[in-house]
Amino acid sequence: MSFMHRSFSVRVALAGLVAAIGAVVVFTLAVYLPSPGRALVDDAATFSAPPSATAAQEEPDEEESEEQRFPAGTAIPLPIDRETRDQLSAAARAVVDPSGPAKGAMNVATSGTIYYGVVYGGTPETDMRYVVASIDQLYFWRQKGDGPWEFQGGHDARVCEPAPPAVPRALTGAWGHDPGRIPGC
Repeated sequence: MSFMHRSFSVRVALAGLVAAIGAVVVFTLAVYLPSPGRALVDDAATFSAPPSATAAQEEPDEEESEEQRFPAGTAIPLPIDRETRDQLSAAARAVVDPSGPAKGAMNVATSGTIYYGVVYGGTPETDMRYVVASIDQLYFWRQKGDGPWEFQGGHDARVCEPAPPAVPRALTGAWGHDPGRIPGC
């Protein structure tokens, strides 16, 4: 039976279904595609203001312009890059006994599921970055401002008590988990 021979109500229902599917596709693309002011560069998200007409007339500053700041307390997940993984591995290597239970933390450079994000402070110096790596167990790092990464230790994810090292609730929520629930626990 062809489309034209169907009843009017069936044609209206099919047209409504097609319109609903189209709306879902448009909404999904609007949510998941980066906004015009956000560009992905070298596995890291950078935010920049649109160029202004006077920007070309101004003399360039010796320092690069600062990235867009978000209000203090804003938590944003970040993509992990090779350099950050290597820094995390080095931070673990500096304090972990290679024969001890946390030796797997040194493998963060080459394996594991990594959750990485920032919680903005009042200034760039007070921004806090956190990493939770699921390798053979859960491992934790944090970094204040541009300081060195601090290895916080390992935690057996099969038993989430006592509580693992603190990761802000807003950040675990930004990672798509229940706020306050560590990924893997």
